[in-house]
Amino acid sequence: IKNLLQNWWKIALFAIIFGLLGMGYSFIAPPKYEAEALFSATIDYRDINFDNLYEEDDDPLTFSQYDVDMALSAVQRVLLDVRQEVVSYAQTLDPDLDTTTFINNARIERLHAIWSLRYRHENPQIAQSIVNYWAEEGMAQLEVEQSAETIEPYVMVELISKATLPQDAVYQNRNTLVLAGTMIGFIIGILAVDMKFRYFSKPEKAG
Repeated sequence: IKNLLQNWWKIALFAIIFGLLGMGYSFIAPPKYEAEALFSATIDYRDINFDNLYEEDDDPLTFSQYDVDMALSAVQRVLLDVRQEVVSYAQTLDPDLDTTTFINNARIERLHAIWSLRYRHENPQIAQSIVNYWAEEGMAQLEVEQSAETIEPYVMVELISKATLPQDAVYQNRNTLVLAGTMIGFIIGILAVDMKFRYFSKPEKAG
């Protein structure tokens, strides 16, 4: 520990160098365009008969936030269920696209009652086409599952916004790359200073 503290500037130098490398990569990596579709997912409490439902201890049933979250998570589950079909469609637009790359560039996120479906691609038109195809396939599957009652009937889902053609490029999460580079450099710096001390420093003479 004393050796690491004495050589703190070397560790800091590694962190700075790798942080700059992360920033440099963000400039040379090809920019991507992010398309987004939005779903509205809510609970229709009028469709739940609370009067005849009870908990295990015979108390009247209440619909907790956990119950709401579990019910609305059906949107994410269905979008993931149709994902492989979307990958096949995406590969007709970009033959070089593989499943891993597709997954890494896709996001499904919820903020309160709104689910967002996003996809990034170097070509803005491809990003828009993939998101809109995915959204339409997801809505069709949601309707099928609600008809089959595999999704609770009180879950109301609506596609409120299809993806428009993205205009502004997303430059590879520059802040994230700088932070990741800095952390990698910090760890490498610690290992380098420690290994130099352990294996290359001369042992002190006794007495």
